[in-house]
Amino acid sequence: MDDQIQYSPKQILIFEGVMNLLQEGRPIHELKVAEIAETSGMGKSTAYEYFSSKEEIIREALTYHMSENFKNMVRFVFEAKSFKGILEKALQYLEESLDKRFTGIFLLVLSEHQSTSAKGSYMDPFMMEKMDAVTWRELERAMLIGKKEGSIVEEITLEDLKMTVLGFFSAFVHELMPLKAIHCGLKVEQDLNLERSEEMIERLHERTVRLMLKTLG
Repeated sequence: MDDQIQYSPKQILIFEGVMNLLQEGRPIHELKVAEIAETSGMGKSTAYEYFSSKEEIIREALTYHMSENFKNMVRFVFEAKSFKGILEKALQYLEESLDKRFTGIFLLVLSEHQSTSAKGSYMDPFMMEKMDAVTWRELERAMLIGKKEGSIVEEITLEDLKMTVLGFFSAFVHELMPLKAIHCGLKVEQDLNLERSEEMIERLHERTVRLMLKTLG
């Protein structure tokens, strides 16, 4: 991902068009080149000057946004100097991504649920391999910080850390989504209001970090 392809401004506009349509709730497999181009502010023929098919447009759009989102997350998370701070900032980033209505990582997850063929048809396997390699690298970086300060016991392996962190992150998002529904004007539990939702989200952050530290330490 450090050697990411350099896209032209028009290609990036097309990618933004794809993401805007997905953010509106359009199923990924129903998108058409004509509407992608229109949303991007250009003609269909212009889109075909850069890409040969709808599948290529969507694959490259997801590749670009996943890569950008991941790099932004890494920069944000490692602003923290302690392992606990890294965990806290990672959860903050996940919540903020959710606030942007499933951009980046969440948009990919949502798209894969909408279309069973999404992973096979629209995700670049090479990019996913590179992202996996960078994930291992950044987890090792976090582990070294955690072990140096005593937050992670020595016997914890990198594989242990990945399973623990990704498992807790997944559980965090699962519990967070219904609490964020009220912020989007969606139907929620009768006794759940905005103030109570924010209190519960704050406790969820604290509980998730506490349990991760307890598991690893």
